[in-house]
Amino acid sequence: MELYEIEAFLAVAEHLHFGRAAEQLHVSPSRVSQTITQLERRVGAQLFERTTRRVTLTHIGEQLMHDLRPGHEQIQRGIGRAVGAGRGFAGTLTVGFIGAAAGQLCHATAARFRTAHPETELTIRDAQLTDGTSWFTTGFDMVLVSRPIEDPALVHGPVLITEPRMLAVSTEHPLASRTSVELEDLAAVTLLDVPESVPRSWVRDHLPTRTPAGKPIPRGRMVRTFQEVLASIGAGEGAFICGAQVNRYYQRPDIAFLPIVGTPPVQWGFTWRACDETARIRAFDTAAHELVRADLTRANRP
Repeated sequence: MELYEIEAFLAVAEHLHFGRAAEQLHVSPSRVSQTITQLERRVGAQLFERTTRRVTLTHIGEQLMHDLRPGHEQIQRGIGRAVGAGRGFAGTLTVGFIGAAAGQLCHATAARFRTAHPETELTIRDAQLTDGTSWFTTGFDMVLVSRPIEDPALVHGPVLITEPRMLAVSTEHPLASRTSVELEDLAAVTLLDVPESVPRSWVRDHLPTRTPAGKPIPRGRMVRTFQEVLASIGAGEGAFICGAQVNRYYQRPDIAFLPIVGTPPVQWGFTWRACDETARIRAFDTAAHELVRADLTRANRP
C-alpha cells in the first residue's frame, strides 16, 4: 500500500466526505475517489458505503482505519523530526578546526552563531589533518581545513581565507638567510612526510615530490601532528610547506618562515558530508563568511 493511498483513505475516513478529504489533500475529489476505488480492489472488499447523501465506513474499512492510523501517525512524527533536524536549528552542531588560526575564527563565529541560534547545542573541537575524512565518522559535522580535499561525498563551502605559502625551515639551514624562495629551491630541502590517512589531494598540493623543472624533492621522516612538524623542523630533520598564518601563531626562534614566490595561495574553507548537510551547517558557514567580510571591511576602512 502506497503512502498516498493510506493518506487518502484516512482523510475520507476522518471527514466521511470525498470533497473535504480532497481539500485536505490538495487534490481533486475525483482523484480521491479513484484512489479509494483502487485501494478497495487491492483489499478485495468495500471500505466505504457511498450514497448520494452520505459516506460511511464498512466494518472492514473501520478495522483498517484503526490498524493504519497509529502507524501513519508514527510516520508523520518521524518525518517531522527529520525535517526539524534538517531545516531547523534545535539540535547539535560539532565544528572542527585545524590549526590555531582556524580555531580562532571558529570560536569567533560561534559567538555570533549562538546569539542568532541559541537553540543549537554548538561544540567547537580541535581536529587533526591526519584523521582525513574520518572526521565525519568521529563526531564532526563540519571542519575548517585547508584545501584541496577531493572526495565526491563531501561539500565544500566557499573559500573563507587565502594566505601565501611559506617554507618552514630550521634557522640553521642554508636557505634560512634568504628573504624568499622559489619552487626550484625545494630540491635543496627534505620535506617532512605525512601518513597515508591525509587526503592525497592535499598531499599533492602541499608536499610536491618534484620541482617544476623535474628535480626530485627528498622526503624525510613521517610526522603526525603539527607540533611534531615544528619540533622536527627546529631539530633540523626537515622542512614543511604551510600557510602564512603559521608564522603568526607558531613563531619559534629555531624556525624561519620563507615566502615561496610564484605559488598560488593556500585556501581555507569549511567541508562537510553532503548526506549530513543541515540548516545548522549552512548557517554556521554563512556566519563565518559574514564575520570575515566584516573584519576585512574594518581593516580597509581609512
